[in-house]
Amino acid sequence: MKGASGTEQRIREAAFRALAEHGYADLTIVDIGDELGQNPSLIYHYFDSKDELLLSMLDVFVDLFVTGVDEEPVHDPEAELRQVVAQLLHPDPVRVQQVMESPPTDIETAMSRVFVELWGHAIWDDDFRAETTALEERVREAITAILRTGIERGEFRPVDPKLTADHLFFLLMQATHTRATTNWETATDRVEEIVDDIIDDIARDD
Repeated sequence: MKGASGTEQRIREAAFRALAEHGYADLTIVDIGDELGQNPSLIYHYFDSKDELLLSMLDVFVDLFVTGVDEEPVHDPEAELRQVVAQLLHPDPVRVQQVMESPPTDIETAMSRVFVELWGHAIWDDDFRAETTALEERVREAITAILRTGIERGEFRPVDPKLTADHLFFLLMQATHTRATTNWETATDRVEEIVDDIIDDIARDD
């Protein structure tokens, strides 16, 4: 949520926490004001509606999962690929603190819930759909770039980088969705095992 004023950032963080607690359908500006510890009228000085606020809040996903990954040169393809996977499934507390001053205590659960709520709303809202599409494309492109660099350097087997990136990305998104919507407590662990096997396979020496 870079580039926002201090008050705007606090409002967005309060909306993030409130959305994780209440869900999109039940979330109100009053709930966000309560989470913020301020009169809800303050929020309307910065955002015209709940949807405008939540749409801008998608920046947190950009800052946590994309910013930096697709901007820096690739130095260690295998290590950086594993880092992207780890950050998507288990957001690093240090990175979270850089992005959010007051994150939820259980950031993994909150992130999964907010992901499901916002992506679910994108079914009905074209503006949200455009933003979620752009965000997903940036993540897939970042993974593709890491794979392509590893292949060019001979550190990865010559797989199709885009197809492999899509495969990894869909697995990771499904893990996030499953963690928030089912009681399959080991789903994330299982996806990590599958992804590790894929990376081990493409990184092995033949």
